[in-house]
Amino acid sequence: MTTIKNELIGTWTLLSYIEIPTNGADSTFPMGQNPTGLLMYGADGHMSVQISNSNRPKFSSNDRYLAEEEEMLACIKGFIAFSASYHIDNKNAIVKYHINTSSFPNWEGAIQERKVDFEGDILYLKSVEPILSGGGYVHSYMTWRRVEKEELLSRRARFLELQSSKRNLSSMEDLD
Repeated sequence: MTTIKNELIGTWTLLSYIEIPTNGADSTFPMGQNPTGLLMYGADGHMSVQISNSNRPKFSSNDRYLAEEEEMLACIKGFIAFSASYHIDNKNAIVKYHINTSSFPNWEGAIQERKVDFEGDILYLKSVEPILSGGGYVHSYMTWRRVEKEELLSRRARFLELQSSKRNLSSMEDLD
C-alpha cells in the first residue's frame, strides 16, 4: 500500500494558489494569477515551500539592504516561505506542518494542516482550518505538479529529438 508520505516525497512546482473567504466573498489570488513556487518534501520528514508573485518589481538597487520602503513592502506582500517538519495522517489524508522558520514570523512554532489529494502527478493542498489573510479568514487552495515528471518528459523530448536528428542524418547519408 502506498502511503501519502511516499506520494509527497519529492519536489513540486506551483500551478495555482487561490484563497476562498469563509464569508462567501469572491475568491482571490494573493500571489497574482501566475504565481511561482517550489515545494519540497524530504523522506526525513522535513519540508520547505516558497511562493512568490511573479509580477514583483525588482529593486532599484542591487543591494537588498538598500531597497526603498515601497519596494520592500511589495516584496514582503508578494512572497511567503516556510520550512517545517511534517507528519502524515493517512486515515484523514492530512499533512501536519510544525513550522520552524517562516518569512511570516507569526507562523514560527505554529502548526498548520493541509488536506491532501492527488490526481496523477498533480497535488492538491487545502487548508484544514481557515487562515487569516487580507483582514479576513480564508481557505487556501494550492495546486502543484511533480517536478521530476516534468524533467523526465523534457529528457524524453530531447532524446526523441536527438533520435529524429540521427534518422535525418542517416537518411541524408543514404542519399550520398
